[in-house]
Amino acid sequence: MFKRILQLLYPEVCFACSKTLLESENFLCTPCRLELPRPGLFLLKPNWLRLKFDGWMDYQDVHCFFLFSEGGRVQHLMHQIKYKGAQDLGRFLGIWCGAELNKYNWPSAYEIILPIPMHQQRMNQRGYNQALCIAEGISQSTQIPILMTGVERIKNSQTLIHQNRQERFSGLEDVFQVSDPSLFQGKHVLIVDDTLTTGATMLALGKKIKAAGARQVSFLALAALP
Repeated sequence: MFKRILQLLYPEVCFACSKTLLESENFLCTPCRLELPRPGLFLLKPNWLRLKFDGWMDYQDVHCFFLFSEGGRVQHLMHQIKYKGAQDLGRFLGIWCGAELNKYNWPSAYEIILPIPMHQQRMNQRGYNQALCIAEGISQSTQIPILMTGVERIKNSQTLIHQNRQERFSGLEDVFQVSDPSLFQGKHVLIVDDTLTTGATMLALGKKIKAAGARQVSFLALAALP
């Protein structure tokens, strides 16, 4: 009863379309849950996602959960997670993504989840790492452990908007530093981020992890731009 009164006074809205949620709904309304563009995590090879990574490094898999488009509902979700403090939304979507991984028994392939590290200065400004929120949800569903140490972001890179992949990768090449290679040696590491555009950030970290002795490196973005 109390929850129902609160919902009348302060209605919760869908993070994707801003429509008022029903009492049984959380974070997203049912139409958005059904209609948000999802390519399917496990596309056949070759595919447009792999084209962002092929030829740049030796890797195993690359997945995305949503398709990102300018001005679309997925962009609005990503904006809420990244800039508006919607950490619980990130975890909720991570749990959903992890449940999809479970359907295909993929968690058995990955031994560590590594969220893209955030520079300390940006962490101080934002207060949280959105990639970690998503990784926590995925870990909750899959039981794959999250690694929070062993690598850090040592440079606070400027905005990469309007740069092509080569320019982005050049600017990110020495942004990450592995401090404890033993944590990665012989492991299959799943690198997780919120959005994937050119793939340059994931590639920059993936190369460092692979050089540190990881057996395999794979990538998962909550949303990707085709």
